[in-house]
Amino acid sequence: METLTTTRLSRKERELQFRINLVLDAAEEIFAEAPYAQASVEEIARRAEISVGTLYNLFHSKEDIYRGVVSRAQDAFFKNIEMRVGDARGPKEKVHALIRYSFEHFSKYSRQFRHYVSATNGFQWELKSKLEHDAFDAQQSFMRRLVEICQHGMDEGIFKKGLSAELMAVTLLGVPHSFLTVWLEQEGVDLRSLIPSALTVADRVTGAGDI
Repeated sequence: METLTTTRLSRKERELQFRINLVLDAAEEIFAEAPYAQASVEEIARRAEISVGTLYNLFHSKEDIYRGVVSRAQDAFFKNIEMRVGDARGPKEKVHALIRYSFEHFSKYSRQFRHYVSATNGFQWELKSKLEHDAFDAQQSFMRRLVEICQHGMDEGIFKKGLSAELMAVTLLGVPHSFLTVWLEQEGVDLRSLIPSALTVADRVTGAGDI
């Protein structure tokens, strides 16, 4: 079934979006298989079954393609996490849903994530800034949602009141990031095996386990 956004697009715009997604799908596969530096525009075009010339009509460079892949993944991540959190009932369950989905997502796309970290560490600052800017609006929207959850938890007496809702939300978002940093340094560790420890840390942040 077409979404409202899709039905508003003209046929030409839908065809353009279709070609863009063909390139992004192919590039996502290739960036998962090899580091960014080893991927080529020619291979992406071949995998997408279009000419290199057509690809350059859609994207200016390999960096532009990579930015598109990461931006699309970030958009999907925040949309999915919004749904997962929305399906959970109480504040504590919503926080746990945030932690669980973050770990499940990065576990599923572990190779892409490792390549992404490797690539952006070596990228020029301009590209890193663009990648971060693309996700800024989605991050801010979810942050506001998480602040509301934290405030609701405190109002209901489920979360402790030693922190402001804003500070609690920021700290909770830092929990998955901290575990991801440790995981990146440990080859062969299943990221999902760290979920129980992360949930314990989250409960200590909110005080849900103490009240």
